Amino acid sequence: MTTNNYTKKREGIGSLFHDIETSSYTWKPIKLDMEYELFYTGRQAFKFILDTISETHAIEKIWMPSYYCQHVTRWIKKVYNNLHFYDINPFEFDKVLDLYEFASKNDVVLINNYWGLSDTVIKKSDLPIIIEDHSHGWLTRNCLHSNADYCFTSLRKTLPIPLGGISWKPNSKFNNSKHDFKQDIHFYEVFDRLHDAMKHKNSYKNGSTNVSKEDFLKVIEETEDFLDVNHEIISLRPQDIKLFDTFLNYDFLSHKHENLNIVYKQLNRPDFMRIVQRDQHVAFGLLVLFKEERLWASLKNHLISNDIYPSFLWPDNKPVSDWQYVLNIHVDFRYNASDMEYISNTINEWIQMNTKH
Repeated sequence: MTTNNYTKKREGIGSLFHDIETSSYTWKPIKLDMEYELFYTGRQAFKFILDTISETHAIEKIWMPSYYCQHVTRWIKKVYNNLHFYDINPFEFDKVLDLYEFASKNDVVLINNYWGLSDTVIKKSDLPIIIEDHSHGWLTRNCLHSNADYCFTSLRKTLPIPLGGISWKPNSKFNNSKHDFKQDIHFYEVFDRLHDAMKHKNSYKNGSTNVSKEDFLKVIEETEDFLDVNHEIISLRPQDIKLFDTFLNYDFLSHKHENLNIVYKQLNRPDFMRIVQRDQHVAFGLLVLFKEERLWASLKNHLISNDIYPSFLWPDNKPVSDWQYVLNIHVDFRYNASDMEYISNTINEWIQMNTKH
């Protein structure tokens, strides 16, 4: 059922971007109407914002959502020791966040654009500085029209680059235009190694027998381990700025929109599984939600056995909801309508196997 008339991709669906030749794709150009600063990672962009605020304000508490990327939370704890957490349901997208309930005017509050679907309404008077993370919602409506004081994004989640981050002030710009960031040869070597892994994946994708999946997959884990212990903001090399600029002004969201519309129409919707979507919004990927960890694990294994590699957002979190186990399946520009049909058929096949008759 899942393979009829479909030629599987050798590299599978999901995981690390392969190295991209822009001539191989047709992308719609966009013009970013914002003044921004580029970084190697989203967490460095986040730290830059906190450092910038600290130059003029004494930050008493940094409030972060309890449901958030465990890697970034652990990393920020090592550079700022005044972290506190507030509860939030990541599947209530238009919730009013009343900062009076937990924050004071000398605090900083991080809010997250969950899956690109959030329109967080902030009840705010003379209260904290707001930072918004759009790492899973780059170019979404709330990203481009945020009401936060500062924003940042991990660009490597959306752009086919080894690493990358961006920060900006909506309707404004940073005052400190000159930076004395660290130059780090070891960091640059890690960046180049990950870029090489993308090139290896491209060779594997194109049929090379001299490259195995392990050659590029192991580099991802090694890179995460390195990023976890590197707490400096690193000065960008000119060639890396050029690489980021190559992809920064293209509309990658429209491809997701088209692909998601195909999958949404084809997927079955049993009671034991939900598809996370919202009208007039484009999700980061195909988000499948479960109450039971057993079913979550079962679908994950079924997908992997069919060369579809989902991501897990996020494994160390327990949201305030009965529906708490999330799988994300990538539906970006690398994939077409046939791939979407294959994903839909693979999931529908699993649903049929798990439906009681």
